[in-house]
Amino acid sequence: MKKLLTSFLAIYTAVLVAGCGGNDSSGGVIAPVGPQCGVGQVWNGYVCMNTSGIAPGTTVRYYDYNRYFYQGYSGYSSSIQTQNGDLTIVNSGAFQEFLKQAMGVCDRNIWGIEYGLAKCSNWESGSFQIEITVDSSLKPTVSFTAYPAIKWYQYSLSFGISGGGMAFNPLYLNQNNTFNLINQSKGFEIRAQGSYMNGGGLKLIQIQVLQGTLNDGYFTYDLYFPYNNVATKIATGRFKRR
Repeated sequence: MKKLLTSFLAIYTAVLVAGCGGNDSSGGVIAPVGPQCGVGQVWNGYVCMNTSGIAPGTTVRYYDYNRYFYQGYSGYSSSIQTQNGDLTIVNSGAFQEFLKQAMGVCDRNIWGIEYGLAKCSNWESGSFQIEITVDSSLKPTVSFTAYPAIKWYQYSLSFGISGGGMAFNPLYLNQNNTFNLINQSKGFEIRAQGSYMNGGGLKLIQIQVLQGTLNDGYFTYDLYFPYNNVATKIATGRFKRR
């Protein structure tokens, strides 16, 4: 028993000395090492995360809109109310091109006449919404939704030959999208290709964040789409994390 106690004290003293040797000369203790994470991941003190700050098996989601409409009530009367977001259309021609080519919701005729909501110019006063989702493998999805302004009387009239292909509203894209760092890794860009079921399939959609990461609660972005064969800024705004 005496020999066993002596051995235990010797082992305890060795462990204690080794622990003290881990302190640096300033008296600070070396931080404990977290569990072994996968390639491209780091331990944040709680879970393994990739360098963009997304835990494995989870996603982050951001959204923005220029405005949306809802029914408001005051006493026994009701009216259409508007709530404004941060999205701003900066090029109406490019925006109409996006509605026509990528979403196919208006200006669908290659010959004929169009009135009311059949014309993309009548959608500019409506609602335009964007949402992006990025998972832990940095696979992005993007979604665009457009609504015309709510009025008591609306109509859509079109005569002629339609060449617009399929309409998508919302336009949801999750195939062949890419996520890349830009601006010396201070920001990122999401690229998506429109659907091949309409004219948008041949045109590139770009969402650029010049400064920001997926750790942030919000960041400014620009939306680009080809107009007159040149990548043109459609809109700018600020994404908010859901």
